[in-house]
Amino acid sequence: MRDKLAGRLTWEQMPEGIRVEIPARPGAWAYLFSPLIVLWLVLAAIRYWHLMGQPHAEDTEFKLQMISMGIYALGFCIFVFWLAFTFTADTVLILDKTEMKLQRRVLGVELSSRSFPTNQVYQVHYIAPQRPEKRRSVVDPNTSKIRFEVDEGTHSFARGITETEACALILLMLTVYKFPHSYAPMIIEV
Repeated sequence: MRDKLAGRLTWEQMPEGIRVEIPARPGAWAYLFSPLIVLWLVLAAIRYWHLMGQPHAEDTEFKLQMISMGIYALGFCIFVFWLAFTFTADTVLILDKTEMKLQRRVLGVELSSRSFPTNQVYQVHYIAPQRPEKRRSVVDPNTSKIRFEVDEGTHSFARGITETEACALILLMLTVYKFPHSYAPMIIEV
């Protein structure tokens, strides 16, 4: 049975460890562009529906309209895939005493998976959101993540995680395995 961990995170106890689902954070651009693209798609569909309802001769203009309809259909498919990836993507962390596995999923379908021997993982820590160089007063929340080291290099997951979520997740991970040189951010409740 899944329980809420913190914020958007859910977790469940497994026989030998834990399983945590970390939904992706869509970001402000997704909420801005989605309605605009939907409006464009509706207007283009009305235009092409009207075009197909008229009699037409086999001329150059009609061929160009058919090409533009093909481009529209391609744009529609790209938009649907972008929506699916933006709003349904998640990362699943499966952790036990022998292995740490990270799965990336969209619509519940696994796209990629990486496994690391737990005894080779160290320095698990939270990376706070970064400020863009041009606008130092704005923080981009999608730049936060959890970073860790493995013998072969540095890896990260949970892009867009909040500090509270990261603290809860890292503390939960440390109950399964004591990763060397790892720490959770200190959250002070007022």
